[in-house]
Amino acid sequence: MIIPNWVRINKFWWMQFPFHLRLITKIRFFASFGAGGVIYLTSLIFNSIGLSATDIGLGFTISAIVGTLTRLFTGNYLNKTGKIHSPLISSSLISIAAGSILFFSRDTFSYIIGQSLIGAAAGIYWPAAEFGVPFFCQEIDTRKAFALVRSAEALGIFFGVLFGGFMTNIIYSKSIYVNDIFCMLVIIFFIYRNKFSINKTIENSQAKITGASKTFLKKWNRNSILIIISIILITTSLALIQVTLPLDLIKGGVFREPFSGELISYIISLQLALLFFLQWPIGAWISKKERLFGLKFSLINFSCASLLLFVSSFLNISAFYLIFFSLILISLGTSSFLPTSTDVVFRIAPSNKKGYALALLSQCFAMGYFLGPFISGRVLDIFGYAAIIWLLISFFCLSTLLILLKKSF
Repeated sequence: MIIPNWVRINKFWWMQFPFHLRLITKIRFFASFGAGGVIYLTSLIFNSIGLSATDIGLGFTISAIVGTLTRLFTGNYLNKTGKIHSPLISSSLISIAAGSILFFSRDTFSYIIGQSLIGAAAGIYWPAAEFGVPFFCQEIDTRKAFALVRSAEALGIFFGVLFGGFMTNIIYSKSIYVNDIFCMLVIIFFIYRNKFSINKTIENSQAKITGASKTFLKKWNRNSILIIISIILITTSLALIQVTLPLDLIKGGVFREPFSGELISYIISLQLALLFFLQWPIGAWISKKERLFGLKFSLINFSCASLLLFVSSFLNISAFYLIFFSLILISLGTSSFLPTSTDVVFRIAPSNKKGYALALLSQCFAMGYFLGPFISGRVLDIFGYAAIIWLLISFFCLSTLLILLKKSF
């Protein structure tokens, strides 16, 4: 059998990475494939069955609060044991329970219970999933390793939303939760099959990671506040794009006509496809720059994208083109932010606090959900559009960029 050259090249490219880095990449792909539809389409599904934007935003806020507690618990567990298989299995089981509840949910109470379990699963999953990557990359630059796993996540989320949109519109509106349950079962299988070798690899890599961390502590102390503010702003922007943007598009802008649910699903899928194609090249490019460059590049992209979303609310026919261009900027900003933020935080954290550091980084993502979706939900219920939200995000991202511009790491 003749194997095409492009297949051989892709296989060679994939096999250059260590086995356990490939394993965690596959795990993160399936986690994102299951979560993609849940994250991006839940607000549309429960809006269609009668929940208000405020109730939907409240569900995401409570999810973030619950996720805070599980993040702290997971960070402490990782600091003490350095083992990631138990948190990954636990998060998968909780996610299965959450998907089952949301599948049958028809009211606000059961919706909030399901969202609470989603938050608990995310709080356990993210620190553990991030914790393993630097220990698995061996001689690969950590930023490239994070770019690889983020590329897999971008691919997973893209297919999750695309497949979820198809199932929602063609089969059944809540089929995305069945897909999520299936993906969690695949992850459990991967972990059980390799749990002993996973723990052994982490143990063997800890000495190397400990020595590299000491170099960055002074610079971290000098720049920590600005880094944290930048991360919170960007993660808040991501939260609003995931939760508020679909609701804003389906309700319409000041002059912009409402978009159909099917068109919104395609728009979201397009943005996620762009993220997939951009994640690896942008991540590899960022890895050659100084370590704060990725945050700066991300801030300018999110500022411009939010400004375009604000302007699009006052247009009608041409609004689609502004939204399309804003999605390109969002994809650029996200692909530069994700590997940069994790790499910086992991490197500068003390060796016995890396679990907490990644838990706190993951908490920055949750902080974006604390007030962002709830406040924007109230704005949507009161005014019917979210233009002021996008203007504020643009202003704060630009202001932080101007302060961070001359800093280096």
